[in-house]
Amino acid sequence: MAVTMKRSIAEVSISIPDTGTILPQIPTHRLYKRIRRNACNPNGTLTSILSYVNLLEEASSNEALQILLKITDSMHFDENEFPEAITKLAEHFQREPESAVRVKILSLFADLATETGMDGQQLIDEVIKLLKTEKSAKVISQGLNVLEKIGKSFTPSVSYINKMVFFAKVKLFSASHNVQRHAILLLGVFVLVSDAEKESLELIGKYTDSPDARVRAQAFRSMLTLGLRGVHLPPSLYPRACVSLTDDYECVRKEALNMVYELGVRHPEEMIKVQDSEQEVRLIDDAFGKVCSAICDLSMNIRTQAAELLGGMTMVSDEFLHQTLDKKLMSNMRKKRSLHERSAAHFASGEWSSGKKWADDAPKEVVSADSVSLMASGACGALVQGLEDEFLEVRTASVNSMCKLALRNPLFAVTSLDFLVDMFNDEIEEVRLRAIYSLTAISRHIILREDQLETMLSSLEDYSVEVREGLHLMLGACKVSTKACLTLVVQKVLDVLLKYPEDRLSTFGCMQRVGQKHPELCMSITPQQLQDHPFFDSAERDVEDPAYVCVLIMLFNAAQHLPAMLSLFPETTIKHYAYLRDTMPNFVPRLDMGGDAKELNLTGSTGSRQFLETLLSNIQRAYSAPQARQALLKAAQDDLDRLAEIDPAFSGTANFTSVFFGAQLQMEQLQLAATGLSIKAPIKECLLQLIKKCLMLQNLFSNLTNDDQLLVKQMCLRASALNLVLIVKDRSQSALGPCQLLLHIASDTSSFLQENTKLIADTFTTAILIKLATVGDPKPGRVYREILPIVQTAAPVVIPQINTNIKMCKARIIEPTESSYSADNVIKVTAGLIAAVPFVAELENLQQSQRQDLRLKIKYPDQNVHIIVPRKRDLKKVMTEEGESESQWRLRTKVLLSHGVWTEASTVEITICLAVKPNNELELCKPVKVHFAPKPVKRGL
Repeated sequence: MAVTMKRSIAEVSISIPDTGTILPQIPTHRLYKRIRRNACNPNGTLTSILSYVNLLEEASSNEALQILLKITDSMHFDENEFPEAITKLAEHFQREPESAVRVKILSLFADLATETGMDGQQLIDEVIKLLKTEKSAKVISQGLNVLEKIGKSFTPSVSYINKMVFFAKVKLFSASHNVQRHAILLLGVFVLVSDAEKESLELIGKYTDSPDARVRAQAFRSMLTLGLRGVHLPPSLYPRACVSLTDDYECVRKEALNMVYELGVRHPEEMIKVQDSEQEVRLIDDAFGKVCSAICDLSMNIRTQAAELLGGMTMVSDEFLHQTLDKKLMSNMRKKRSLHERSAAHFASGEWSSGKKWADDAPKEVVSADSVSLMASGACGALVQGLEDEFLEVRTASVNSMCKLALRNPLFAVTSLDFLVDMFNDEIEEVRLRAIYSLTAISRHIILREDQLETMLSSLEDYSVEVREGLHLMLGACKVSTKACLTLVVQKVLDVLLKYPEDRLSTFGCMQRVGQKHPELCMSITPQQLQDHPFFDSAERDVEDPAYVCVLIMLFNAAQHLPAMLSLFPETTIKHYAYLRDTMPNFVPRLDMGGDAKELNLTGSTGSRQFLETLLSNIQRAYSAPQARQALLKAAQDDLDRLAEIDPAFSGTANFTSVFFGAQLQMEQLQLAATGLSIKAPIKECLLQLIKKCLMLQNLFSNLTNDDQLLVKQMCLRASALNLVLIVKDRSQSALGPCQLLLHIASDTSSFLQENTKLIADTFTTAILIKLATVGDPKPGRVYREILPIVQTAAPVVIPQINTNIKMCKARIIEPTESSYSADNVIKVTAGLIAAVPFVAELENLQQSQRQDLRLKIKYPDQNVHIIVPRKRDLKKVMTEEGESESQWRLRTKVLLSHGVWTEASTVEITICLAVKPNNELELCKPVKVHFAPKPVKRGL
């Protein structure tokens, strides 16, 4: 252990371009090696692999297998012992009679290469040497598998690649199918591209005729792997793949289908002959027909795969594409000859009419229709067959493929509309949603008729809120043909809103888009929807009525594109416009109704950027005066928070800068405390706020540049150093945890600087990293003494540069609202039982990796806090007319509230947060307060 602790730690270094300072790189394994040793071994020492290997000399086969399993479980050894251990393992391999033990030794070689980072070249030489004299097919196949794993663990040179490829080619002639399969796999992964195009591709192709199905499947799979690596796949492989489509084994049909698809997409214009005919068709058309035929396969997996592949064959001819929606073979899909050709053929046959039989000289086709079809009969109505399949996987894949093909072919989109509308009645919710979203995607190519609308609108009463919201999105994206259609849509949407009032926001968005897309039709129904009589004054309608608000939203958005509609609005409607414009500006556009003040529009590229540039330059000029700088930073925080509210496009940048300035203010106060001066705020509270702001900088912001990331890492390094110094000074708690945190952040920062050599660290970071690298035994007391002078004399943090691409993760709670569960509408439940509160929220800029950290935080009046992990299926991406949103998510779940008896109703706070560290949750929005009243149990008589 002592030898390990004294190992040199400054072997890797970073050179700072401007100052010439050599910045030592702190290896991550050095910071945690003591923890890892204690976890792996109770004595805290590294395990010797030689101590295990030496036991193999006198062990039986069963004992040797147990020893090898112990080596695999440990995998924490001294790297200097690896060469000798490999040699002894190879010697034991040669004298071991049991094949299972030899297989385990080879498997151990692969584990050493992938988990310990051992030199793979030595292992490749050793494995090939051992397998040359091996007779067991099981051991050889395992050896080939091990060679693949070792080769993937590092980047082998060309010579070692050639060694593995040559060895695999030799083993191709083995009688064992397992050896052949692994040899073909190894060739597909490692053979050089130039060699593959010359001979290896043809060599692998010969094994598609192997007697064993697993070898045939692997041959196709390896050829596809070569194609992904850049090898040219010639069209000559196509007949071989077509023959394998009728193979008895599913695994072969699956890979052959992939090959047919790949060749069709790669060589779409290649002309090939139709079977039993001299007619030629494009390769993509014939491949499309073959894939269509696979939808009638007996295997559900093959049918699903075929339905998925159809969506990628967008270059197919229109006649073949439209044939997939018609189960009857079209007449133009048959081979036809002209009258001149038929007469010439009849003359060449030497047959003449005898006159005894009526019309016996009429020209006849001598080839049956089945033999001259350019398209297999199974391809007719292929997509219809997929939509009617009994398995939802096939139906879903067929809907997706139909959508992809319709996006590239407007005529096909019109033809497929009725089939997609029929899928709205599917029994599975997922299929219904796929059909709705597909119809939304192709909406720009279609105009809905009244009979189609009736089927769609009947689905609006679906029990699933996702289906209803999807239909709102689809109705807003599509265009209708007549005034009657628009009236039908409006009436049905309002009827459903009365039944499901929780769909209010979704309905508002639907009517907004309907008005934008149909201004002329909206103008024709304006008097009818507003109930405006031409001679008599109508009663003023309630502006809080959701149905009336929907109508106004639709008409106001239509009037934005057709200003002539403004003359049709009665006076009360104009008054309601001013109210709605102030209360819901995201749904109601600005209209020129007179007296409407001009609105100030700030954009991230003009006013907001100029404001922020001025703000940062003022702070930069005041950097030499601490009091003026701190005053400017405090004022800048308020200005930036306001800027984030009025300019959404610039909110991420403004919030990032505001949090950064807040952390800087906290840090300057704590720095005074580190020098022995007293500060107004409690030190522990300041430390907690500083740590929280650092966590916010690390976890809530995305699209940061390398310079921004370096600033955040340097800020966290300063914060961790201050944390250690103040905790050691306080002497009220252990400093081991803060010391380990400082070392971890220092290691991460130095690694980041090593990867980005163009970045320049500030003087504080450089000094801290140099000091930590020279500490031999990083105990808290010694680290404290080394960094204390640096922390006390640290210069102010550099201010960040303007980056308009920064996005901040935040949330907006849609339901419940404080008005829906106010003091007049209290959630009442018997004490000890559970009340389920519907919860809906939208999240912006949530990264995929942060989904697992999402939490619901419930705070009761007695200060009890419950952290709830929402189900994964409750969090989904928001759908838009262009498809799934990349940055917006919707969380739809139920919050369970329960408590003991309360004397009166009190508020419970519910919010969304990210659990970035234990007991450290970052709130993404302000909590919503609901009134909750657990009542005592009623005793019966």
